[in-house]
Amino acid sequence: MSEGVISRAFPPLYGSKPHTLILGTFPSTLSREKEEYYGSPRNQFWRLIFGVFDEPFDNPGYNAKKAVIFTNGIALCDVIIECEPNGSLDSGIRNPIYNDGLPDFITEMGISRVLFNGNNAYQFYRRGIGEIERCVLPSSSPANARMRFEEKLRNWREKLGK
Repeated sequence: MSEGVISRAFPPLYGSKPHTLILGTFPSTLSREKEEYYGSPRNQFWRLIFGVFDEPFDNPGYNAKKAVIFTNGIALCDVIIECEPNGSLDSGIRNPIYNDGLPDFITEMGISRVLFNGNNAYQFYRRGIGEIERCVLPSSSPANARMRFEEKLRNWREKLGK
């Protein structure tokens, strides 16, 4: 997407009884094209989720991916609801409009734990919505290449309680 074009994030994704909310910043270009959370095959999010819950990751479709998070009480949402993205990196986010309904969503859904997919998601939340307990997961983004997948998985398992 070119700069100056306004894009919207997806609505929250959750099953019947979510207890944990994982917040990202804003969907990548490919995610928006596919209309799927973490739709880029280079993003390690789904591979990490399947690893945390000891599910085989054999190129599952989006419905199978959603079933794993729903079964395990995970909800997904983004901190920014609308912006003018310039590419897929968080540094390309221009004129963000923050998802200020998140505190109410957390309360209404009975979410007991909020995790951030990377420090940028946490910083955007603090900047645009307010203070919240800081629990940041290593980013699943391909831009976070400094950490090996196995190290990310260990950290995600620890913080998701497995």
